[in-house]
Amino acid sequence: MKRMVTRTFATSDDFTRALQSRPEKGGAMELQALADRQAIVDTVVRWASALDAKDWAAARSCFTDEVETDYGDLRGTGAERLSADAFVELRRRALERLTTHHASTNHLVTLDGDRATCASAMLIHRLDPARAADNTFDTLAHYTHTLVRTPQGWRISRVRQAVAWNRGNAAIHSGAAGAR
Repeated sequence: MKRMVTRTFATSDDFTRALQSRPEKGGAMELQALADRQAIVDTVVRWASALDAKDWAAARSCFTDEVETDYGDLRGTGAERLSADAFVELRRRALERLTTHHASTNHLVTLDGDRATCASAMLIHRLDPARAADNTFDTLAHYTHTLVRTPQGWRISRVRQAVAWNRGNAAIHSGAAGAR
């Protein structure tokens, strides 16, 4: 079993920023903020669920046309900017033969007008059904999604993954640095 701890998730500053972004209680602004927060969390969860369902059109619908990604902890690469279509295609190629479960939890939303940040934890289970043994690879990661309000609703414009730990056979996941 390989265990890699890279960093912690939420700091007290993250919580302070989230609390400071909350509007005063009891007004229309508070209701809009609550609706925005729910729509933002729904977008992040819809993306995770679309990966498991292999619904690539639904996954694509969660993103702006261009997206900045940083999966450096898992892949050993730096941040990159690419089209959402290319990003979803990379996910499709890495995950299409695997059975997966992405559990997105502990959402902490910070609103700033038409921009928002959603910090969350994600436990990702991957199973390669073609292998009889040594066929799983699990990751606990902390995500920071940057979202923007568009005419179609909230869309993800940036994804950053910080891996807390990996366990299992990285070779089953072509997106993992150990699989190369």
